[in-house]
Amino acid sequence: MPCAVVDLDALEHNARVLLARTRAPVTLRLASKSLRVPALMRHIQALDPARVRGLMTFSARETALLAEHGFDDLVLAYPIASLAEARLLIELGRRDLTVRVVVDSEAHLDLFARAAAGASLGRLSLCLDLDVSWRLFGGRLHLGVRRSPLRTPERALTLVEHARRLRLPVSALMAYEAQVAGMRDDNPTSRHLDPVRRFIRARSKPLAAQRRQVVIDALAAAGVHLDLVNGGGTGSLESTSADGTVTEVTAGSGFYAPHLFDGYRGLTLTPAAFFLLPVVRVPDPDWVTCAGGGYLASGPAASDRAPIVHAPRGLVPSATEGFGEVMTPFLRGKDAPPLSLGDPVVCRHAKAGELLERFNEVHCVRGGEIVARELTYRGLGGAFG
Repeated sequence: MPCAVVDLDALEHNARVLLARTRAPVTLRLASKSLRVPALMRHIQALDPARVRGLMTFSARETALLAEHGFDDLVLAYPIASLAEARLLIELGRRDLTVRVVVDSEAHLDLFARAAAGASLGRLSLCLDLDVSWRLFGGRLHLGVRRSPLRTPERALTLVEHARRLRLPVSALMAYEAQVAGMRDDNPTSRHLDPVRRFIRARSKPLAAQRRQVVIDALAAAGVHLDLVNGGGTGSLESTSADGTVTEVTAGSGFYAPHLFDGYRGLTLTPAAFFLLPVVRVPDPDWVTCAGGGYLASGPAASDRAPIVHAPRGLVPSATEGFGEVMTPFLRGKDAPPLSLGDPVVCRHAKAGELLERFNEVHCVRGGEIVARELTYRGLGGAFG
């Protein structure tokens, strides 16, 4: 300790829950950014190979690492910005791997055209990244993530025509409704806003489906055949897979069930990923101090981005120190047991994959016993930002 742990029984339970919420024939793609352990990605895929298909990756070099470890059917869901990245991805396509990369502008297309230099892309093709955020008052109020500027069928057709001039294949569409998939029903730190959040989620579902369908129809009329239409996330698998516009949905965080996913109604996930901190000091009778712990989640700086204690019950981090870079003090409440040097404090991260950037390996447990130690990206020598 400190160490990372994944409970395989809980992981498999969560996989069954997520698959049950994915309406057939829609398939489920794994979000590698939330998993970051190739062995666990293979483990999840093996649970149902017919329905768990492909990976959604987050950087060019990460995509290449996964290809080196035997993965195929890779969708790079975040755009690139350099010739070196474009050449690396094209090389994967020329190695007969199926790779799709999102684009949302002519600049992205020009980059791939320069990298290809008139030669074949192999099995690499491009994926249009459609923004399905909810924009009000002429765009002054933006509900969703600020990613792609591609929002209309006209703009999609303009990009496709530019791709045709450059002889670049477009085979897929991605449209992620973050304001549905990533917004909890119940938020302990701001419950007064929960009705507003639930309204945004409910209103955004048909808006996203409608925008996807309009663009799909426009592309079909222009002779563009889409092999893949991707949408959804852990928090929207059921609604997105049922709306008739997608061929697949994506999930990642739900397999580990970090604590930000505790507030989704009807999503019966079990915590599967933890980190253990050893007690290294007892500064006062009612305090213990652990090594490590400052593993904060990305997003808006707020208390819900900090880890939480899973066990033993009754431990509370210091209000003035929080989870620290190298040490974390905990106040022992009346229900907390006495703790000695070396005893573990089990914690949960707010999000999923970010925790594993801190560790070279993850201890996989089943029935309380360690059954495997698997390397993370960091343990494999990968660091992808």
